[in-house]
Amino acid sequence: MSYNGWSNKETWLVNLWIGDSLQAQLEDGLEISAEYIEELVDEIASESINSSGFITDMLNCALGEINYREIASHYVNKEKE
Repeated sequence: MSYNGWSNKETWLVNLWIGDSLQAQLEDGLEISAEYIEELVDEIASESINSSGFITDMLNCALGEINYREIASHYVNKEKE
């Protein structure tokens, strides 16, 4: 199932919230890799929630659904344009 052209809602949300930052970094010459995006998202998530329990479990499930390679591919293709 697709969500606004992305493979799922979680992937779309990551691009929605940090896509402008990734685009700026791309324009500054930084290579946008899936690993880089995942580290960035993990850092943001860690700063947002420092507890355990239901919300943390839900967040971890959502993080597992993000297709980081799809987002990175989007920026690799933008760089080629």
